Amino acid sequence: MGLPPDSTSDSAGYGRRREFMAVKIPVIEGVEDRWHQREERIDEALRARGIGSVLGWGDSLGDALPGGPRRVAFIRVDIDVSDIAAGRVLLQAALPALGLPPGTEIHYSIGRLRFADIYAPPDWLQERPQA
Repeated sequence: MGLPPDSTSDSAGYGRRREFMAVKIPVIEGVEDRWHQREERIDEALRARGIGSVLGWGDSLGDALPGGPRRVAFIRVDIDVSDIAAGRVLLQAALPALGLPPGTEIHYSIGRLRFADIYAPPDWLQERPQA
């Protein structure tokens, strides 16, 4: 017998309904993470607490430059969690410790509403509505 349609199970033993979150990390010129260790460290922190895991990551382009190509503006890290509130608490503590820049955002939904927490050292701007 399978799990209910709104639940998933994976090798970490998660059997509860999963929620989607994303971390949006601004790309700072001259700062490089060639081996994507930040994403690995986020995944390790989530798994250590049994909250979730990183699903994947990728570069996202910014606006076109006048007469030039679009540059990579941020890295997006997609995350699967069992609890949005616990994920927010963990990420708000872990991301600054990873040296992520101001303007880093944590995206999530509560009900049908979308929000972002935005890193503005030394604090986080909480529950900013998103379109």
